[in-house]
Amino acid sequence: MYHAAISLWRKRGEWSLDDLPDRPAPDDPIDDATRRLAVDAALARLTPRQRAVLVLRFYDDRSVAEAAEILGVTEGTVKSQTAYALGRLRVIAPHLAELTVEEAGR
Repeated sequence: MYHAAISLWRKRGEWSLDDLPDRPAPDDPIDDATRRLAVDAALARLTPRQRAVLVLRFYDDRSVAEAAEILGVTEGTVKSQTAYALGRLRVIAPHLAELTVEEAGR
C-alpha cells in the first residue's frame, strides 16, 4: 500500500510551493495548538453521538438535514443532541467559552 501511494505521488510529478493555497499564518501557533488540544479533550468527554453531531454541524459545516441523513436519525434528534452537547461542553469545559470571546474581540 505504501509503495503504491509513493508511485502514484511520483507519477503526478513534482510539487511546488506555488501549488499550495494561500493561508494567513496564525498569530500565535502555540495558542492555536493549545486551543485545538482543549477542544479535542472536551469533545472526547462527550458521547459518540453528541461528538458526531457537533463535528458534522460545526467542523464540517453541514446542515441539520445533512447531519441527520449522514447519521441516519431525524432532524429533531440532531437538534436535541446539538443542544445537549453544547450544554455539556459549557459545564465540562467552561474555558472554551473564553477562547471564543477572545477570538470575537480580535
